[in-house]
Amino acid sequence: MIYTTDQKNSIIYQAQVWMGEMGIKLEALERSMQPCDELYCKNYKVRVLISAIQKTGDLEDYEEELLYNCLVETTDIKEYPVFTPISTVDTPDVIIGQPGPTGPSGADGLDGSNANISNLSLSNELTITSAPDPLDPAKTIWSFDLTPYVEPVIALTLNPSTSVIEIGNTPNIQLNITLTKGRDDVATSVITSDGALNTAYQNLPISLDTLVSGVPSGRSVTDSAVATDTTYTVNITDEASPSPSTTNTASRTVTFVYPFLSGNTDALAPTFYGALNKLVEVQGNKIIAFDATDDYFWFGYPDTYPDLTSILDKNGFEMLNAEIPTFVKSAEVVTSTGLTNNWTNIAYTFYRTIAKTTISGDYTFIF
Repeated sequence: MIYTTDQKNSIIYQAQVWMGEMGIKLEALERSMQPCDELYCKNYKVRVLISAIQKTGDLEDYEEELLYNCLVETTDIKEYPVFTPISTVDTPDVIIGQPGPTGPSGADGLDGSNANISNLSLSNELTITSAPDPLDPAKTIWSFDLTPYVEPVIALTLNPSTSVIEIGNTPNIQLNITLTKGRDDVATSVITSDGALNTAYQNLPISLDTLVSGVPSGRSVTDSAVATDTTYTVNITDEASPSPSTTNTASRTVTFVYPFLSGNTDALAPTFYGALNKLVEVQGNKIIAFDATDDYFWFGYPDTYPDLTSILDKNGFEMLNAEIPTFVKSAEVVTSTGLTNNWTNIAYTFYRTIAKTTISGDYTFIF
């Protein structure tokens, strides 16, 4: 059926009234604890159809009529009295004036402003598909399906990937950000931890409009000469409608530390930084592999960490708190070499073997 503008306005208004009456009915069913899932789905379908009609644009006539036919059938509309004035807006439950067949005279209501729905994708919430009728291929069967909501997803990785860096190094850290659009368009993606980085991020020549649902899309920015502990946080927010929008966040942290030093030397007063091996990790128990003959063996760390409580040899025997201990504690100062910004005279706590000895195996140092 071909509807006039007045008939279309009448259908929209009657469908809105139907939704109001259905709301009262659903409330009564809920109070009496009776099943109402089917009615909820029907009510939601009507709401989506109204929204789709009000937002549609460059449609063929038969496509527009299909929407109205579906709305008439779903709400069981029989007649199309003219209601003026009436003006539709984006939300399906707001009208202007006093609609009704006996309402006061006034200007004709405005036609709903429609949005382009290429490929019959009427809205994010409604998917329309078509297929030939298997019993009569000359006919087309149209299907209306509610599209489930899917949140947007964001992922963040850093390059270099290590999260613990030695103090004195000043690396350039690249933030690799991956955005995945959910059901709805992405409204914003912001680096919230650093204003300058976010400015560079927003100026990337990659539009959020190019995102495709379910398809990851990468982009990157670089933080130059990082020298202190830094946490990077980036978010993604969609345009979920009519539901509230969703914001998801990803974070990564880089931590700068003085290294653990370990190894073996022939001398009692070595140049610690150059003579020993570095282990760039945060405070925690460590397992160190020793393998040398007739040497002093060392394990050291910044003196801001607490004393060790135990040292175990490869067989699990106590080496620190034994009746005759094998290791002795000493206070030293260490100066780095070969870094971008070398550090000098940093106080370290060392544990070394009391005498030269031979060790081959893993030793466990416990705080």
